[in-house]
Amino acid sequence: MAIIVSAALLPLHGAQASATDPSSEHVFDDDLQVISIVPGVWRHVSHREVEGYGRVPANGLLVVGGESAALIDTPWTDEQTGQLFDWVEDRFGVRIEHVIATHSHGDCMGGLAEAHRRKATSYSGALTAEFARSDGNPVPQKTFTDRRRVELGETDLELRFFGGGHTRDNIVVWIPSAKMLFGGCLVKRDGGSTGYIDEADLEAWPETLHKVKKAFPQAEVVVPGHGRPGTLDYVDYTIELVESL
Repeated sequence: MAIIVSAALLPLHGAQASATDPSSEHVFDDDLQVISIVPGVWRHVSHREVEGYGRVPANGLLVVGGESAALIDTPWTDEQTGQLFDWVEDRFGVRIEHVIATHSHGDCMGGLAEAHRRKATSYSGALTAEFARSDGNPVPQKTFTDRRRVELGETDLELRFFGGGHTRDNIVVWIPSAKMLFGGCLVKRDGGSTGYIDEADLEAWPETLHKVKKAFPQAEVVVPGHGRPGTLDYVDYTIELVESL
């Protein structure tokens, strides 16, 4: 599915790379890459061997705005997360000051300990913090039950919880200046499978996605937790996929 990026996707303040720049992709190694989506917003892709699933790539976003940056989901590990922190400082001359975990699994907050070591402020839904604490994992510092706004220079990130789906705690992140929605593992790429559903709320999942689509009908780019970015068609596909179960 092609991604259509309109002229309305204005560069985020402070961005220094474009999606058409030959340097818009940076490969750290086989396990970590960053790829520019629109100016100021990068997709980071990290890989890890997961028992029963093989080598799994996971998406997160890096948003550079003003004098700081934000990470939406960490890579799988502290080491990979540290690589991203160093790269952002070297390339953009700013720090990652905000880290958002969209749910409590390792592909979202496996590097949270390193983020805290780097003095970043972390955010999540209240349930994610509760699950992290009960599992003995690093706990996000600032939580919310419905929505929260994170300011990043002239760019705002809107954190929203609409209900259960892939997990009971999954949230989405809206970047209005880029008309981009990070759906995380709540949203599956076109042609993808449901993946791990042992902790899913299958009954609530379709209704949660209907709420997401109603809240952000203007979304032009949708980034799933795994696989290439697409459009709101991904939301429709995921609804049909879950209902088929």
